[in-house]
Amino acid sequence: MYILPLTLTGELSVEERHAEIQKKLKTYSHLPYPYFAPSVHIAYHHPENKERYLAYYNEITVKETFEHTYFCVVGFDKGYLGIQDHGKSGTIAIFSVWDKGGGKNDDDTVDDSDRTQVIHSNRRAESSRFGGEGSGAKTIMPFRWRTGITYSFLVSLSPRKQGTIYTAWIAKKGQAWKKIASYQTVDTHSQLDGFYSFIEDYVRNGDTGQSKRIASYPFQAAMNSEKDWQPITSMSGTIGDDIIQNGHSGIRENIPYSETGANTIEYSKMPKAFRLKHRKEIPFDFPDLPKDFAE
Repeated sequence: MYILPLTLTGELSVEERHAEIQKKLKTYSHLPYPYFAPSVHIAYHHPENKERYLAYYNEITVKETFEHTYFCVVGFDKGYLGIQDHGKSGTIAIFSVWDKGGGKNDDDTVDDSDRTQVIHSNRRAESSRFGGEGSGAKTIMPFRWRTGITYSFLVSLSPRKQGTIYTAWIAKKGQAWKKIASYQTVDTHSQLDGFYSFIEDYVRNGDTGQSKRIASYPFQAAMNSEKDWQPITSMSGTIGDDIIQNGHSGIRENIPYSETGANTIEYSKMPKAFRLKHRKEIPFDFPDLPKDFAE
């Protein structure tokens, strides 16, 4: 099942959403921790404001997880790529891109000419539509990821005269890339924007809030129009539902991390902006790109 990030009960105002949360908090007041793990995010700031970026790269090492968790690793202005823990149902990789109009759409009312089209799907994956809160195309691929292992994620943009192609790959770090999907959107965009990651508890049933989710992101970079990869050093952390604050993002041992749920760090007590030590001081062997990266 695919769940959009930060969903609760339809398109609610902030006041309505907070009222729903307060009501649930009373229902689950017998639990040691709030009934869900709040969504925590990291925004990765472009290395150069004037550059045009055509690809994003990020890595994740999940330290702790719980079923019904989405670890988004490469989010951007038109979609997101990550992995999910479905408990006994297994683990997956998922890549989604919005239709024209983005998150404001109702899938039933989106004209065919405005829909994002699937132009490639991994033979082990299933591509389909999503709707409910916004609309677009999604591809779900079985992917056996494990805690303590680092995985690489890559999203590229390729402008066309009419439309834009977005492609996503995933790999266990150091191993062969697996292409998940390519989509073509209606609008033409010349660059990627809004690089981010997040951790989301998408079921929020009481049990899900009692366990931690912790992930680190060992290395992230953006590729400019000259095909130079630039490491990212500046970032900031936010939280999705500010009533429940047992979650935070930050830096440990010069590596970004996010954690949420149970007795994790309280968001309000930690810095919201952070910077890595200069990445040139840290040796990094950038992985070989997929063979079809330039297509």
